[in-house]
Amino acid sequence: MAARKAGRKVKAKPSRVGGLVKKARRALDDGAFDELQSLCGEILGIEPDSTDALRLLIQAAFERQQYSTATLYASKLVQMHPEDAAGYNALAGILILRGRYDAAGAALREALRLDPDMLLALDNYAIVLQAEGKWEEASEILESLVATDRHKAKLWFSYAHSRYFSPESSTRHELERVLKKGKYDLRDQGRMHFALAKLRHDAGEVDAAFESYQAGNRCQAEVIGKEVEQVRAGAMRKTFRATEKLFDTQWVAGIQGPEVSPRPLTLVLGPPRSGKSLLEGALAAHSRIRDYGELAALREVLTQLPSAVRKRYPLVLREMDGAGIQQLRTWVDATWGEPRDPAIRTHLLTNPGNILHAGTIMTLNPDTRLVFCERDPVENAMAIFMRWFAHRLPYAWAVDTIAEFIVLYRGLTDHWEELFPDRVQRIRYEEMLEAPDRHVSDVLQAHGLDWEPDCANAHGEAITPETVGVSGSSSRRSQINPAFGGLGEVYAAYRPIFVRALDAAAERAQRPSIRIRQG
Repeated sequence: MAARKAGRKVKAKPSRVGGLVKKARRALDDGAFDELQSLCGEILGIEPDSTDALRLLIQAAFERQQYSTATLYASKLVQMHPEDAAGYNALAGILILRGRYDAAGAALREALRLDPDMLLALDNYAIVLQAEGKWEEASEILESLVATDRHKAKLWFSYAHSRYFSPESSTRHELERVLKKGKYDLRDQGRMHFALAKLRHDAGEVDAAFESYQAGNRCQAEVIGKEVEQVRAGAMRKTFRATEKLFDTQWVAGIQGPEVSPRPLTLVLGPPRSGKSLLEGALAAHSRIRDYGELAALREVLTQLPSAVRKRYPLVLREMDGAGIQQLRTWVDATWGEPRDPAIRTHLLTNPGNILHAGTIMTLNPDTRLVFCERDPVENAMAIFMRWFAHRLPYAWAVDTIAEFIVLYRGLTDHWEELFPDRVQRIRYEEMLEAPDRHVSDVLQAHGLDWEPDCANAHGEAITPETVGVSGSSSRRSQINPAFGGLGEVYAAYRPIFVRALDAAAERAQRPSIRIRQG
């Protein structure tokens, strides 16, 4: 009897695990990350070496921009399944996002040793080559991959953005046929439409390109429909207003002195496509500046707190005493992954979402400085609309939600500047394009740093819009090219759509219509 019971129990495990995996995948699609984490924990309790659970945890951490957490899960996957090429490729994908291209290349070489024909590993390897400036070699790999499998959306997207395609090229017509005949889920349809938009843009087919951007955005907005509707219902407005209300002049008066900061930080802030990377590349070249990129250290720590605490963040900060703040400060500082170097004057963080966490970061690191990058709001909205983001970003896939995000972002920027007029700088994208070295020098001066020749724009790699499309430069430091600022001129006929959306968003947010400051 005992043997039969044991046998029945063993047979029940795969069925139960399979059901849990399906639930976890649905939770991922719905953005229910707490539920997903709980389900994956249950799966791993039954099947400790479950690759499905680990991959879902990796993807969930990636979606939340928790790159350190994703790296830990991916490393565990590789350790548990050292002969699984997909595990090395997953690890490489996270390392690429963290800008660790040498380590990503090593992981990809191991993946390709195990499976020389793994298309997605070859695709990622092309990204590593692009980061090394080997654009032609990367393009050749991607061209061969598309020829091998003409129905993979990710490969088409990478190939379309690997180089400029002349108007005479038949590539866009081929992609049109593939997209028309193929059966793709909504996310892959979105990628394909964005790839087609890039090819049509190269060919000068502006109206057709915009139509493809619209189609791609519609697909992705439907994928994360619940989150998009939450934004439209006012969730984003509520979050921004709560941040302004909590972090007020009374809070500023209670911040401890800068001597408590484990390390000085500089938040380079601004909506996506507002010019942060242009400034980041030059500043990161300075010998006394360390660049952490889009590391979301605070967010990763917050996700480790109990759900009841997270739901009340940032209001929960009001209840923390000095010991609680010190503990949180220690946890966050540990996520940088390296000891404090006294030779480093400041550490750059460029995650746009830090606009909402600036108050908490300043509570933990009171000497934090803020540098806001801002762009003509219409062109900024257009640039976001024409960019495929790897993350969910619930506001980024429809004109109305993009416009609302920009309006709210600008309002919170004004709020931080009012609270810290001596520690806030604003850099206009259009002016940065015209005089990059002068603006970089101004930021360095505000940090008490002297100009260094390595910060000069001339030290960047020359990249043309034709090479990478309207989505912007590669991960390498590129020279600032004013041609990237011509988006509004190329798509001038569509500006009124975004103007109306921005005005409507300002009205919903009960803010004046935003205009770029002059001079």
